[in-house]
Amino acid sequence: MASLRKRGKVWYYRFVDADGVKRTVKGCSDRRATEDMARDAETQAARIRAGLVDAKDLARREHQARPLSEHLDAWRDAMLHEGNTQKHADQTADRVRRLIAVMNGARPDDIDGKTMTRKEQAAARETIARLVAKARLADLGTERVQAALATFRDAKRSAQTCNHYRAGIRAFARWAWTTGRLRENPLIGLAGYNAKEDRRHDRRTLSLDELTLLIEVAERGPDFRGMTGPARALCYRLAASTGLRYSEIASIRPASFDWKAPSVTVEAAYTKNGDPATLPIPSGLAGDLRPYAATIAPGTPVFPLPEKGAAMLRADLKAAEIPYEDASGLFFDFHALRCQTATLADAAGVSPRVVQKLMRHSSLELTGRYTKPRAVDIEAAASMLPSLKPSGDRPEALEKTGTDGPIGHRQMSDPAGPERQDPEESGSEGPSISKDFGPHLATGGTGNGRELPDAGVMSRSNVPALTNEKPPVYRGLDASGRLQSSAAGNTPERIRTSNLRFRRPMLYPIELRVQVV
Repeated sequence: MASLRKRGKVWYYRFVDADGVKRTVKGCSDRRATEDMARDAETQAARIRAGLVDAKDLARREHQARPLSEHLDAWRDAMLHEGNTQKHADQTADRVRRLIAVMNGARPDDIDGKTMTRKEQAAARETIARLVAKARLADLGTERVQAALATFRDAKRSAQTCNHYRAGIRAFARWAWTTGRLRENPLIGLAGYNAKEDRRHDRRTLSLDELTLLIEVAERGPDFRGMTGPARALCYRLAASTGLRYSEIASIRPASFDWKAPSVTVEAAYTKNGDPATLPIPSGLAGDLRPYAATIAPGTPVFPLPEKGAAMLRADLKAAEIPYEDASGLFFDFHALRCQTATLADAAGVSPRVVQKLMRHSSLELTGRYTKPRAVDIEAAASMLPSLKPSGDRPEALEKTGTDGPIGHRQMSDPAGPERQDPEESGSEGPSISKDFGPHLATGGTGNGRELPDAGVMSRSNVPALTNEKPPVYRGLDASGRLQSSAAGNTPERIRTSNLRFRRPMLYPIELRVQVV
């Protein structure tokens, strides 16, 4: 039997669950209602022990009764336990909270704005917490979540931003399913958006002179939120030489460097693909980084970067008089330094596969997206291509094709022309002939393969051909083109050959049989 105890104005009941463990559960201020709750709990435990109720179904019902905010907190802790960074876990969980708030009636501009004041941000956090506390796991449905994503899209959010919200809530639903909180994954068919059709923040690269100027200006510039000018210059050089991301650079400690190689290692918890990365460092940069890293205390970040690298870089861009956004709407933020790495390596003639390994990309297509040659570089490359213009009737071209010279087309078509000379007058046997073209000409006649005509003699082409008559050059040869053998030393009707066809005369016509002389 369950026992009841009152604490203040609230009654509590104690019972033995299906596993034989005594549990104390909070009831309500009404004693009879609390007794009913205790009887239901005991009945449920008895049915589970008897095998009439699945324990997993009971656990799922308990999860359904809990506020969704509790599940989000547990999911955030699970991401940290899996090795994700604090920033990634907080950012992903906050996106899901904002999306759920929109599902329950909030406006995107009221809870998600980049230009919000601190007071507005505090009000937004209160609104999100209130709406998420009302939500339950049963609210996760494809139609409702898809409608919330469309609300963000209608609020002028980019397709890529909507895809980030979609990825976050899909990851949460998958976790809730794998941990037994949901019977099935309810967001398998959740559709995304084509980010290629809605580019909001396309990046560009700088010329080598502009990049050098930016680094020089940063080195001489004042401190920015704890980052000195020389530290910013080294940070930019490291980003452009290795392709490291902003969060990866922020994780670097003095022990991350290997000055013998030289190289830098980023732990798996801070890389995008979850694998540790070791990248080589140019020797010149390593020589400048080593004395700077020696001044940093062990275990502390080498670069105390501010929360957002775009603000730091924009200050240096402004000092260098380099626009953050150019006339074509392309941006140069901190992540553009990663694009600078791929572009500089490509311009240096590095193999695309090697660039892919340097950038740690999964495909060459992704590496191609990061390789951003400037328009002037493309124009310069086009100007280096050959024109391929036809040579026309230039003398040197005609001479190479064999259509110019003493036996050219004009001389042959006009035998009586001034360029034709009499062999007797020139003191030679005839006009000079190209060594390449000469072997293909006839040795007699008019030069067109025919003999000179004679009025009193019939030309050879007009002599009627005799049936089965062999040309003089082939007379005395057998059908295979060999000399006819004599009868001496041979068997009659046979020749010296391994061809069985000639050993059986009845297999070929009589006129082709060998006549024994």
